[in-house]
Amino acid sequence: MKQVLVWVLCFLPLFGEGIYATFSIQAVQSATLSLASNGVVEEVFVEIGKSVKKGEKLLALKSKDLQENVKIAKASLDSATIEYEFLKSQYKRYEHSQHVIDKNTFEKIQSQYQSSLYALKKAQANYTLQKELLDKTILYAPFSGVISEKFVEVGDGVGSISSKLFVLESRQKKAVIEFDSQYFNEVKVGDRFVYKLQNIEQKTPLILTKIYPSIEAKSKKAKAEALLDRDLPSGIFGAGMIVGQ
Repeated sequence: MKQVLVWVLCFLPLFGEGIYATFSIQAVQSATLSLASNGVVEEVFVEIGKSVKKGEKLLALKSKDLQENVKIAKASLDSATIEYEFLKSQYKRYEHSQHVIDKNTFEKIQSQYQSSLYALKKAQANYTLQKELLDKTILYAPFSGVISEKFVEVGDGVGSISSKLFVLESRQKKAVIEFDSQYFNEVKVGDRFVYKLQNIEQKTPLILTKIYPSIEAKSKKAKAEALLDRDLPSGIFGAGMIVGQ
C-alpha cells in the first residue's frame, strides 16, 4: 500500500489529476506451437532467442517414407500429364475431322481422352495429398517473431497437437494496463499513459489503443491496451497514471 502511495504522489505533481494504473508488457502475438502429426524429431532449426520470419522452418520429423511417397506421386503425375496432353492433342485433331473418319474410331479416341483427364485429376489429387502429409511433419513459423520457449530436442517423440514444441512471440509488444473499474467510463481510447520503467520516468507517454469491454470479476479491475514503439521483454511490469488526451 505504501508503494502505491509513493507512485501516486510521484506522478500527480508532474501531471496533475489522473487515474492510477498498473501495467505488464506482453507480446502483441504469442502462440504455443505444435504439429498435427505424430513422429520422431529429426531436425530442430531454432533455439530460444532466435528471430524467425513467417514461413521459416522450425522443426522437422523423420519422414523418409513420406518423402518417397511424394516422389512416386510426382512421377505418376508427370506421366499422367504427358499421357493427357498427347491424347488431348490427338482428340482435337480427330474432332476437327470426325466427319471423314470412322465413328467408332472417333469415339474410342474420345473415350481415351476422357479417361486420361480422369487419371490426371486423380494423380493431381494424390500428389496434393502426399505433399500435405509430408508438410504436416514440418513446423513453420505462423508469423514473424522470436522463439521465447523451446520444449523439444532431436530424437524426442511428438504426440500430435498434444505436444508443445515452441512458444513464438512477436517482436512488437503492448502494455496491458489495469485500473480501478470505478473509472471505466472515464478512460477513453486516445488517453495518455504516463509510466515508469525501473523507476525511470519515460519521456514519451503511451497512447491507449483499446479498452476491454468487461471487468475482471475477481480483481474488479478494468483493462486497456497501448502499443509500444520499442521491443521490451515480456513480463516487465510497473505503474503509471492515465491522463486525458
